Amino acid sequence: MTRFLASLFILFSLVLTPVFAQKGDTYVVVAGVADYQSISDLMLPEKDAIAIAELYKLKTQNVILLTGPNATKARILKSLRDQFSRAKEEDLIVFSFSGHGYRGGICPFDFTGIEGSGVSYQEIRSILKQSRAKRKVIFADACFSGGLRSNTTSHKQHNQDAEVLLFLSSRGGETSLESPAMENGYFTTYLLNGLCGDADLDYNRLITARELFLYVSHQVRYMSNERQHPVMWGKFDDNYILMDWTDWFTH
Repeated sequence: MTRFLASLFILFSLVLTPVFAQKGDTYVVVAGVADYQSISDLMLPEKDAIAIAELYKLKTQNVILLTGPNATKARILKSLRDQFSRAKEEDLIVFSFSGHGYRGGICPFDFTGIEGSGVSYQEIRSILKQSRAKRKVIFADACFSGGLRSNTTSHKQHNQDAEVLLFLSSRGGETSLESPAMENGYFTTYLLNGLCGDADLDYNRLITARELFLYVSHQVRYMSNERQHPVMWGKFDDNYILMDWTDWFTH
């Protein structure tokens, strides 16, 4: 995180124009699984989860981190319910997952290969819909994560009802890439950089959905030689604020 903090300081300390902070607090659940109980292992998802959690801890005390054997289906769902039920209307809730995925869901530590043992988007959506928070975000760095958009015929209406923004690492038929030469997966690397300020195109210390997507999509597509294409989908406008650093630097 030292590199990210340095990036934040250099970028935002140059901005002298006063801006106004986003109201509300942030409630976060982060899960990552690299070493699975029953299916093939990965290299970097737990590092991804730790890095995402550390970033959000700079903004809020409301962060739950689940990695490895702690990231079971039951614990992920319980953490989502417990954490997001605390949020108020003006708050932001964030669920971030890194690990294996399938079309329509994510694979917890105890995933067996049978779809019912996964955490489906419908289960996640149901919990998010019950939260009073108006701003709801899912980040998924998982193979086939783009399939989260289309696992039921009525998915579009469900997603609009829940007002959820999904930022997914790859299209429904793509794998999400990682390299032993990198600290994090391709998507998480540029997601972190973008949220820390690299995506702030207008230098106002507010990272919007449009800014983050343009930055992350370009970087991941370039680094993967067009083999991986991040997807952003849901009910939001271009100015939907995903990260607010205005309270870090006041002048």
